[in-house]
Amino acid sequence: MKSPDDSLNTPQIQPETGYAYRVTRRLILLITLVMAFSSMAVAVLTFNDFNRLLTPELGNKARTIGHVVENDFKNALNYGIPFESVYGADSYLQEIVDNHHELTYVAIAGADGTLRYQSGAITDRAQDFLRENPALTARGETTVIEPKSAVDHIVPIVFRDKVLGSIHVGIDRKFVQRQLDDILFDILVILIAAVLVTLEVMLALLLVYGTAPIHRLNVLLDQQSKGDFSHILRIRTRDAIGRAAHRLSHEARKLHSTYFDLCTRLGMSLEALRVRTSPESDSAHLRIVGERFGLLSRTGPTQLRQAEASDVRIPLFVFAFAEELQKSFLPLFVREIHTPVPWLSEPVVVGLPIIIYLGVLALASLFAGGWTERHGSRRLFLVGLIPSVAGFLGCAVAGSIEELMVWRGITALGYAAVTISCQDYVIANSTTTRLGKNLIIFVGIIMSATMCGTAIGGILADRVGYRAVFVVAALLALVAGAIAAGMLTDDKGKLPGDTAASETQRAGMLRNAATVLSNFRFILFLLCVAIPANVVIAAYLWYLAPLYLSDLGASTSEIARVIMVYYLLIVLLNPIASKVSGRPGGLVWLVGLGSLFSAGGLILFYDWRSIWGFVLTVSILGVTHALTKGAQIALALQICSREIPVVGRTTVLSVLRFLERTGSMLGLLLAAVLIEAYGYEGSIGITGALVFGSAFLFLIVQVVDRRAI
Repeated sequence: MKSPDDSLNTPQIQPETGYAYRVTRRLILLITLVMAFSSMAVAVLTFNDFNRLLTPELGNKARTIGHVVENDFKNALNYGIPFESVYGADSYLQEIVDNHHELTYVAIAGADGTLRYQSGAITDRAQDFLRENPALTARGETTVIEPKSAVDHIVPIVFRDKVLGSIHVGIDRKFVQRQLDDILFDILVILIAAVLVTLEVMLALLLVYGTAPIHRLNVLLDQQSKGDFSHILRIRTRDAIGRAAHRLSHEARKLHSTYFDLCTRLGMSLEALRVRTSPESDSAHLRIVGERFGLLSRTGPTQLRQAEASDVRIPLFVFAFAEELQKSFLPLFVREIHTPVPWLSEPVVVGLPIIIYLGVLALASLFAGGWTERHGSRRLFLVGLIPSVAGFLGCAVAGSIEELMVWRGITALGYAAVTISCQDYVIANSTTTRLGKNLIIFVGIIMSATMCGTAIGGILADRVGYRAVFVVAALLALVAGAIAAGMLTDDKGKLPGDTAASETQRAGMLRNAATVLSNFRFILFLLCVAIPANVVIAAYLWYLAPLYLSDLGASTSEIARVIMVYYLLIVLLNPIASKVSGRPGGLVWLVGLGSLFSAGGLILFYDWRSIWGFVLTVSILGVTHALTKGAQIALALQICSREIPVVGRTTVLSVLRFLERTGSMLGLLLAAVLIEAYGYEGSIGITGALVFGSAFLFLIVQVVDRRAI
């Protein structure tokens, strides 16, 4: 009989080793260079056209605004109001400046060049220029002058064939450059996202159509070399691998047919052969032959279907990409639609949809592992899409914060089902030596998708609005489902090492959870490392970052780019974490020191009150979490190695997910209260101090107690 861990001992080919690694390394370099050069070429052409076309268009817009103001003033003059005494003219001009971000000022001067009405920041140099050059107005022509800070477009006010004065519309000279900078950053973001998407798709296709067929062919060869002809392999390609698989499968079918014909001639059925008879009988000899060579299947050899941990790459990436589109603007969207609640402060109200999301995610984490065991990862993935798509569409039409909270909770239910089904799929189809690295790769896939989704979501929100982004997310989730339906293997069953869990399942979730929580080291790990790390992500990155950066004057695209830095660093440094995690004792110090340094980043820059200070903090968090987030799952399983034979991996991971997300929810609520009491900077500093203290305690305990985990 096969042991529960046989599936862990199946040889697997991963993209990080052997043939696949050598091929993908060259392809990654080639694709990156091609996409970088092509994107740079597009950027140069875009800049040239943008600069050539935008400046004249801004001039036309300025003159149009000037003519509108001229007509309004003429209407006032027609009513007999003197040119020098138009009531409310300054407020009228200020409203125009406020509604057009490219305007620096709008002013009206008399025929002598003296300013009569003005709004915005018109410089002394511009005023002196107008007074010294009254002929500009007297000529009655539309003219352009260029003070230091703005391009001044002049439109004369001609009333009854007499020039009474002039309207001056100042276009910010830095506006065009800012637009070019935004386009440059957007192009870089799209380039990075395109490279990551391409690499994920390339790796998945290479594994599905390259290394996976080779691996399955090796498995079939290994089985047949040991005399097991119970499986065949269907590879539709006409290359050498496909021809070899076809030949081996043909011989297996032929052997089954010959065995079945022999049984028929002897008047014996396969059902009868399964009944044990005297060892000396003909049926016993036939049964022994059938068992020896795997020929007792009534329908002939069965299709060899082997799930690979890499099967989840594309569907998980696309789904996570869809979910993370809202990351950079959700608190801003909440603040836009919320109405004041008498007994709750605004920061708490703004954080409620994220808190509900984390709460539902935590509760669903307790049961999603059991759902995978009962229904299989593939089916759970597809079912989880129903609440996800419904939640995205509901958020798109939500008209109040209460509706948004409900739909975000529904989305969380789907997200929990999909991501946990993928995680359990990876665990169930990983070798013992590859489990830790595959879990880090799993986290890396989510982080890559999060980075791309956050950045692209911010760009889309700036251009099409918040609600349209949720509709795009729903469509992408459907695409992820279609891909998962074709790539995931619909195998139900327990995770490797969970045989004991199924036998003790009747004892109840609470008793199993109590067994896990009786491990002091696991409790220490949760309170000092896992929960603080998730609090930092939820409270600082998801909630506080959009609000704080918005108050600092950042646009949605800029907010997305800052948050993107965190996920980009995780993606880039994830391979390093994968290598370090394999060293003896490396997980403990990797996780502990990483948590300590992440807190240091919060403390060092908490009161800078600048976008660049925030970028530095996010960068430090990205570097440290890149080395710790994926390793935390592997460390939790390592810490609970004694409990796993009793309760199984599923229970350990469910407890870990539940308490992490519960802690994140409470931490976010605490951050909202701290913002109300101490402001953004105070909240960041206090959070950093708490995380630093907990990480320091974790390391101290590890030094004092030197027993190996």
